[in-house]
Amino acid sequence: MCALQYLVDSPQRGVLLLNLDYKVISANHRAAELFGIDLNELIGSTLPDWIKTQPKNFTDVVEEVLHPRSQPEVVLHRYSGPIFGSHGKLAGRVEIYSDITARRRLETEILERNRELAELNKRLQETQEELLRSERLRTLGEMAAGIAHDINNALGIVLGNVQLAKRRVPADPEYARCIESIEMAARDAADTVRKLKEIGRPVDRTRYRPVDLGKLANSVISAMTPEWEKQNKHIELIAQLEAGCVVEGDEAELREALTNIILNAVQAIDQRGTIRIAVHRDGNRAVLSVSDSGIGMNEETKKRVFDPFFTTRGSSGTGLGMSMVAAIVMRHNGEIKVESEEGKGTLIALRLPLIG
Repeated sequence: MCALQYLVDSPQRGVLLLNLDYKVISANHRAAELFGIDLNELIGSTLPDWIKTQPKNFTDVVEEVLHPRSQPEVVLHRYSGPIFGSHGKLAGRVEIYSDITARRRLETEILERNRELAELNKRLQETQEELLRSERLRTLGEMAAGIAHDINNALGIVLGNVQLAKRRVPADPEYARCIESIEMAARDAADTVRKLKEIGRPVDRTRYRPVDLGKLANSVISAMTPEWEKQNKHIELIAQLEAGCVVEGDEAELREALTNIILNAVQAIDQRGTIRIAVHRDGNRAVLSVSDSGIGMNEETKKRVFDPFFTTRGSSGTGLGMSMVAAIVMRHNGEIKVESEEGKGTLIALRLPLIG
């Protein structure tokens, strides 16, 4: 009983001794404070109704966290267990209440700080990735500006000679096909050089005008619908376009960015699937998003999706489409976000500053 008496005398913990009828036969002053009643009133009473958990059997041990009705801001840890006499006979129960308010507050603060740190680390990583992407685009733009002139001169000579050959070639279908192939390859190369130059070109806001993203999305959808029809794909397109989402920008560039994203979504779908295009406000930003039910991307592909010349389509892709999208978004002071999981589709969202 010495240990029990020590607990009863404890100024930090509230202690109750109960008889076999769950009546309080002894209590300390701290218990009376926590229960919000006079010590004399506490002795002889039963446990208050805010103590919800009662043992199913008298010999059961109960531990729980609760709040006293008199001090709802206080957090208590409750221990309740049986007491046995010197001959092993059940004598009653002991209830011990420890104030863990400060500990719980500290735990909550630690969890909140950990959450804030995780959020800051995430933002830092995203910023680092954005800076790295911008540096890659800038370097690529400088390189492209230096070599594009010479490449275009060479392509101009090729195309000039192709035109001359088309006038002089014998009426042989095989020769004609070869010349057409040369011309097509040269024009594709010229188009690739043009895209490469645009990736790193400086911002020219003199062409910027108010652009309604909902109307722009509608026009792109109308133009793109035949794209999957000619590929014999059964795609359900869902458009959720909030009105009045107006940004300052180059309409042609924004249309090109959305077209590239939708093309990627179409290519990610095998034969049947869904593409959802949405425009909505989020604070002072307009969000233009495209999600698909296609094959999705693994983590490595997701990290490199905006890298110039990176493609998962082999020789059929240049790897410049999404690089162009990233460059356009950057020139419009926007942000681009990618969410994807293999087998579960992809979401690409552009966040652009709203006018006003």
